[in-house]
Amino acid sequence: MLRKIILLVFILIALLIAALVIAALVIDPDDYREELAERASQQLGREVKLEGPMELTFFPWLALDIRDVTVGNPPGFDQAPPLAGIERATASVRVLPLLRGDIEIGAVTIERAGLHVVTARGGASNLEGLFESSEPAADSGEPVDLSQLRTGTVRFENVVLSLIDLAAGSRTELQLDSLELGSFAAGQEVPLSLAGRLVEGGETALTMALDGTVRVSADLGEVVLSDWSLDYTLPAAGAEGEAGGSLVVNPLAEPPRIELTGFTNRIEVDGLVVELSAQQPVTAIIGDIVRASLPAARLTLNGQPLDLEGEATIGETIGGRLAVRGERLDLTTLVPESAAKAGATETEADGQAAQDFSALGMFDLGFSLDLGELILVEGARLTEVTARSRLSGGELTLDPLSAKLFGGGFDGSARVDFNQQPPEVFLTPELSGIRVAELASLLTGQSPVDGEGAFTMDLRFSGFSPEQILASLDGNGDFAIADGVLQGVDLQALIDQELTTDNLGNIARTFGGETHFRTLSGGLRIEDGVIELPGVDLAAAGYAATGQGRIDLGANRVDYALALDLGEELTRKLPGALRRATQGRIPLSISGELTRPTVSVDLAALAEGAIREELGRRLLEALEDDDEEESAPQGEGEQSDAGGEQAGGEGQAAEEADEDEQRRDAARSLLRGLLESREKEPEAEPEGESAESGAEAESEPPPGR
Repeated sequence: MLRKIILLVFILIALLIAALVIAALVIDPDDYREELAERASQQLGREVKLEGPMELTFFPWLALDIRDVTVGNPPGFDQAPPLAGIERATASVRVLPLLRGDIEIGAVTIERAGLHVVTARGGASNLEGLFESSEPAADSGEPVDLSQLRTGTVRFENVVLSLIDLAAGSRTELQLDSLELGSFAAGQEVPLSLAGRLVEGGETALTMALDGTVRVSADLGEVVLSDWSLDYTLPAAGAEGEAGGSLVVNPLAEPPRIELTGFTNRIEVDGLVVELSAQQPVTAIIGDIVRASLPAARLTLNGQPLDLEGEATIGETIGGRLAVRGERLDLTTLVPESAAKAGATETEADGQAAQDFSALGMFDLGFSLDLGELILVEGARLTEVTARSRLSGGELTLDPLSAKLFGGGFDGSARVDFNQQPPEVFLTPELSGIRVAELASLLTGQSPVDGEGAFTMDLRFSGFSPEQILASLDGNGDFAIADGVLQGVDLQALIDQELTTDNLGNIARTFGGETHFRTLSGGLRIEDGVIELPGVDLAAAGYAATGQGRIDLGANRVDYALALDLGEELTRKLPGALRRATQGRIPLSISGELTRPTVSVDLAALAEGAIREELGRRLLEALEDDDEEESAPQGEGEQSDAGGEQAGGEGQAAEEADEDEQRRDAARSLLRGLLESREKEPEAEPEGESAESGAEAESEPPPGR
């Protein structure tokens, strides 16, 4: 197709020059209008019409001006625009050389022209059969010879090349506002400049301005564009770019080939600067899809260099398979400064336009990744990174991903969806040997816990700044931390200083300090930056703790409900009543500021436990009394005299019946009290009353003792 288009352009120019020569010889060009049109029709295999006026001027240049030239389509394209149309074309020949038999062509200008390449619904193109009706010499297969062609400046103004697909209903136009080629001679370097735009669906997709030097071989087998520079914009993406280099095109090869040397390209899209430079020549094959080999290239993203090698394809998307290596890639530099800057106010952030990553939608790349350092979010520094990666449809996926993180290992996957505003990040890591304080400090300036931890998590958040992450963090998982420290509360101090008294109601203060533990494990759920801990198990020297809690990193607050399980040695140190009431299990409430929470004893839970313990003890004693009475010897009644035997027996039976009834009443009363206390809300009783009743229950002897 490319060869036919090039030949069509040259034949139109030759037609114009031939008309000029004939006009110079016969003076009146209109007399030969039909002859010129017929000859052109034979050459092209299409009907050529010369419908406008033809004007001739003389000395020192013989100039011809032709209007309204059309080249028709083959049968079956009645609804399509003509293959070519020219509103105005001019050419000139110097007079004196013409008198000597030489042709010295001056300027050639084509204005307001259109070339329409149409694909019908059946797949046929209006270029098929082009040149097949030409004279035998023209289709002999001999190469084109441009050695005798010399022109002055060739200028195209307002020329449109249209690619129309009737089946798809699509139309793509290359609109050349201007194209100027200096004085031309085959094999010589000629200055070239053009300015134009690419229009798709009526919208401008690309604007460009090109300058360089072109050299065309006499057989049209090689076109060399040297030292070219291109400035371009992508209006839809708000992108601006510049490119340069040198290239060699073999347009007559099947398929056409391009070799690109010294290539550089720089494009900026809303703060994202992408630079690509070829360290070795790039070879491309031109077809419906352009295929290019990249033996060695360098891609730079906002100043971060990455070495590439592989191959790429350019069609509707930019695809390929690449190997990517680099020292460092920081994804946080790919977002606006206002969004990435820590501490930016909401007003400042709102004042900036959202980052547009739509340009990434042009890529469909699969690549291996080998990085010394990768920063996914602020504070998350992965080292020794290896991954299989893909950038497709605006999403970057790294799966599997292996790296070092916070002194431990990271194995899992990561995905960044740049189609969202702000971008969404999905992480499914398995972490081992991680320094927990550094992991927690990723989200807040301080950590409630430290130690060496293992985590299995499934996380999701939006944005790259700590503020954005905290506001949107969701996920779940489980954890196990060894040989660590719980910051903000010293449980050992609580045991040593407070649990040696009977008055637990006075315990409600901050202890500060830290609690050392051997293991801390459990599950976790995260929603909007709030970490829920549905099950926590802590083991320390001499005691343990279980329970649940929550950590609100955004509000800098914690809230735990823990049951402190004292070991045998610590339990013996408790006051007797407290020891009997708790059996060494103390319910605690820990809430308040992240690193200095208030610790208090959960009196409601403690009272309930004491009641349950007391109830069980009393019922057990009642049952033991029943057993003793039932097993008492019956010989005592036999020693009485016969006269008092009946009266004594009736009295003893009455007393036993009364005692049994009292025991049943006491048991029913205790059960009723327990049920009523369990039905009441904990807030219904003031802490003082609960503590007092609990103390009375501990100090008073059981009834009947």
